[in-house]
Amino acid sequence: MQSSKKLRLALTIVLILCLTQSSVESKKRWRKSVQLSLHRETNHTKILRSFASQKQRLKEKLNPSGEIALTSLSVSESSVSRDNLINSHNTEYYVTADFGTPKNQQVTLLLDTASANLLVYSSKFVSESCTQHSGYSASKSQTYQANGQPFEIQFASQDVLTGILSTDTFTIGDLSIKNQTFAEINSAPQSLCKRSNFDGILGLGLPEIALDGVTTPLDNILNQGLIDEPVFSLYVNRNASDASNGGVLLLGGSDPTLYRGCLTYVPLSKVGFWQITVGRVKIGGKQLCSNCQAIFDVGTSLIIVPCAALKIINQKLGIKASDLRNGVYTIDCKKISSLPNIVLNIGWKDFTLTPAHYILNYSGTCVSGFSSLSNCSTVQTNDDGEDLNNIWVFGDVFFGAFFTLFDFGLKLIGIAPKV
Repeated sequence: MQSSKKLRLALTIVLILCLTQSSVESKKRWRKSVQLSLHRETNHTKILRSFASQKQRLKEKLNPSGEIALTSLSVSESSVSRDNLINSHNTEYYVTADFGTPKNQQVTLLLDTASANLLVYSSKFVSESCTQHSGYSASKSQTYQANGQPFEIQFASQDVLTGILSTDTFTIGDLSIKNQTFAEINSAPQSLCKRSNFDGILGLGLPEIALDGVTTPLDNILNQGLIDEPVFSLYVNRNASDASNGGVLLLGGSDPTLYRGCLTYVPLSKVGFWQITVGRVKIGGKQLCSNCQAIFDVGTSLIIVPCAALKIINQKLGIKASDLRNGVYTIDCKKISSLPNIVLNIGWKDFTLTPAHYILNYSGTCVSGFSSLSNCSTVQTNDDGEDLNNIWVFGDVFFGAFFTLFDFGLKLIGIAPKV
């Protein structure tokens, strides 16, 4: 009897906390914050062909050329930054933004939570070599400030992206961020222009991985008083019938009407990437990992899993080695209804991925939402000795199922099922 009373009391406390949180979040929406619409890639054929190159770029994000991610390397008297992190150009979700004053240089920017810098094509490069894109022109802006520091990004394919750092007003939604330093791209591989629908990248990562110590867009937005809370949140729409409605990015708060129940908060296990410890992951009662490390990356389409976990997942889904295509595994769409759920225990709470969440249907071609970082034949480690093959990466398949809040003040991530 006593234990029953304690249980009812505990449930009452949880309910009160949840209702209080919803009330607080409702009030926060009326404080300084902004909501932006997300757009989606609509070319399914191009997406299917891009998965293999996405995984290579993800490996470079986690451990670019054996160096710490986004570390500047002095290669001459001028400071040249070499990094392989800001290179995820084939993911689906992006926002529109403006550079300069007056506000008339609109571009589309890929969202990337695994980088922390702002990049955009220059208008000269666009006019000469990348004509299907939009670019930034310093001469058209009254608020441009010359910086001139060169940068260079070396890809594993030996392709090189170069340019200079510039400073100007950057406008996203109703927020005009003054004195934002960004990378102005003056040279890039032609393949990059052809395979991307984006004119630049908006890095939503932490300052620890920012190129050359440049103040991140997130920190500038907060420091200039444009938002009250050091948070942003993502609601990703996976509805293929309405490609223009890709979801929302909320800067400065969250929206309880977009998720069910309470947000479950988890502290970062390692400050740099948005990285946490996941208690365990199971598929059909079979445990895939315990106390595993996971990175949140909206710049990656799939969920990247360790090789051992992928083997079990493929067995459970009836996927064979011959089903591998363009870096991903295809599956018979008729099997979806019979596939098992995958349960992730995060912050002592279970979050369920159903087959509808993790099987992607591209115009009749169904693809598993799980893949590995490599061919699993070699062990790759970063500078801390961490086995990259054991890192989980929660990409858009995860974001498609759960509302996610990122607190860059308290270094927390909040998760709740989407409505």
